[in-house]
Amino acid sequence: MSKILIADDDMDILTVVKLILSMNHYYVHTVSDWREIPGEIERFSPDLLLLDVWLGGADGRDICKNLKESERTQDLPIVLVSANTDFKNDIRGCNADGFISKPFETTHLIKTIHCLLK
Repeated sequence: MSKILIADDDMDILTVVKLILSMNHYYVHTVSDWREIPGEIERFSPDLLLLDVWLGGADGRDICKNLKESERTQDLPIVLVSANTDFKNDIRGCNADGFISKPFETTHLIKTIHCLLK
């Protein structure tokens, strides 16, 4: 079973996405504080990170870029998630592996994750 870490400061989003992914046979952990991401990656060893662009006090694009520049996490697939579709063009600069705009359709979320975890 693939493991997914979700980082979002909106508790409703965390709850709903965790439920959707769990129902689709993924093992899911969540964090609502960006400062928890490195430790949770170390402990949980996710196969994919769903990362909100705006994480109360931090920019997910910067977090993504730092993770992609680290030898330990450079191969971790990262999908940025944002209500602002303008950020879709910014994923190249931070080397994200994908982008999902909020609100999203469940089928698109699952398909994006499935394609990255093949």
